[in-house]
Amino acid sequence: MKKKYIAVGAAALVGVLAVSSGATAAQHYIITSSSQIKNGTISLFDLTPNARKALTGKTGATGATGARGAQGPQGVQGPKGDPAPPATPTPGLPGEKGDKGDKGVSGYEVRTWRYSKDDANSDSGPGYVGVGSGAIATVACSLDKVAVGGGYRFTSDHGAGLNSQAVSDGSGVVASFPGRMDWSTNTVKPNNNTGWIVQVNDKVNLADMTMYVICVNAN
Repeated sequence: MKKKYIAVGAAALVGVLAVSSGATAAQHYIITSSSQIKNGTISLFDLTPNARKALTGKTGATGATGARGAQGPQGVQGPKGDPAPPATPTPGLPGEKGDKGDKGVSGYEVRTWRYSKDDANSDSGPGYVGVGSGAIATVACSLDKVAVGGGYRFTSDHGAGLNSQAVSDGSGVVASFPGRMDWSTNTVKPNNNTGWIVQVNDKVNLADMTMYVICVNAN
């Protein structure tokens, strides 16, 4: 009579049950039905390697992405880092070339004229009596030059120092400005700045005076 074997867990399993009844002899049984096996008595270790491999399932498909969870609480602020280095300024583009400026001043000169009672030192010629009460004195620039400044200086007789009688008696100058005189009318020439004019008041007794004018080229 042929015996049938029960397949357990996709592999042939042969169980041998040893029953001891207190006698020295043991009987061997062949498991022919799953009902002969008590539930929970067969472990994975009891299976053959092929049987254990057959029990391993295949990797399933990746599941769908779950919904985004709620935002967690803000973490503790970390330590303060080193300050960033200052940014290097980017140089700007060169500007456009400017227009050529006007021609500068040239031909600088200083001219004088001595109104002296001493014929040897006077630019007014022999026999000049000096600057008197209410007198008008002038000094001219060179040709093609205009005045940019001017002035005067009283001196004592023969140009020896500044202690002139015109200063000590309280007299003084009432006008000092750029211009030229028209001696035929005793008036100032209009729009003519080619020299310097000084007028003294009526308290000036005959005095020595030197005129000055600073001139530059007119063009």
